[in-house]
Amino acid sequence: MRAAAFSLAGINLNTLTEYRADLTRLIESSRPELAVLPAYSALALGLGTGAFVPGPDFPATFYIFSADIQGWNDIFLELHGGLAREQRISLAAGSTIELDKGRYYHTAYCFDPAGELCCRQRQTHLTRAERDYDFDRGEELFLFDLEGADGNIYKTGLVVGNDARHPEVGRIMACRGADLLLHSGALKAGPNCWRQAAGMWSQVQQNQFFAVEAQFCGNIAGEEFGAGSALIAPCEITPESSGYLARGYPETPVISARFAQGDRRQIKQKYPILDLLNREAYAGLLHLYSDREKGEE
Repeated sequence: MRAAAFSLAGINLNTLTEYRADLTRLIESSRPELAVLPAYSALALGLGTGAFVPGPDFPATFYIFSADIQGWNDIFLELHGGLAREQRISLAAGSTIELDKGRYYHTAYCFDPAGELCCRQRQTHLTRAERDYDFDRGEELFLFDLEGADGNIYKTGLVVGNDARHPEVGRIMACRGADLLLHSGALKAGPNCWRQAAGMWSQVQQNQFFAVEAQFCGNIAGEEFGAGSALIAPCEITPESSGYLARGYPETPVISARFAQGDRRQIKQKYPILDLLNREAYAGLLHLYSDREKGEE
């Protein structure tokens, strides 16, 4: 399966038409079967198009965005579902704020090549700032199937924002058979290479799945975000045992690489890490999470 991670760097956010055109151009140039957008994609687009007015700082802007989200989410999801259908790709559309029964969640969405929603995943571990915004945490982790052009089925999960920093997220998905995780992230700009490696890179090496990590690059209400997007695999099947199939700088608009399911299966047979676990220790956690096809309540 060929996958691509997008940072939104250089994408014109002034209008929905320009945004769609720029994103389409990058998709057509990288020709992925799967495309992953970063966290805060809905917020960045809403501010760029003028649908929302920024506050004095990032926390205030995030709060304003959350308070009036429903109509914008309909536009955002329809746009990305249509783009997935038009390009005939699976598209993880990044993240937005979801309002459900008076509760707010940081949520990521994925569409299949028919433009239908195939997963909705709420962030399960909140940062201190997100708790201050009165967000609620998701209580389930979902897996869904993606079919590659190579004929392989990849059991896939979405990782939202801060969840990449919590190793139990990847371990639970791995114990349930995950082949591939898609992370929509946003890290503040600066020297963050080690902090980033402690997230999805570490989870991949501990659990032997693939991962696509799309990191947001841009400025939101004076807060600069910038970390490198990456396509990650077990060290044994990557160049120079780095753990990376492809890696970009923060300003890199898109990176892409091909996942080889056969190579990963050989590594799992040779070094069966998950077989060495005390699975009974995870039984209580695994019981909490549904195995439904779609992330729907």
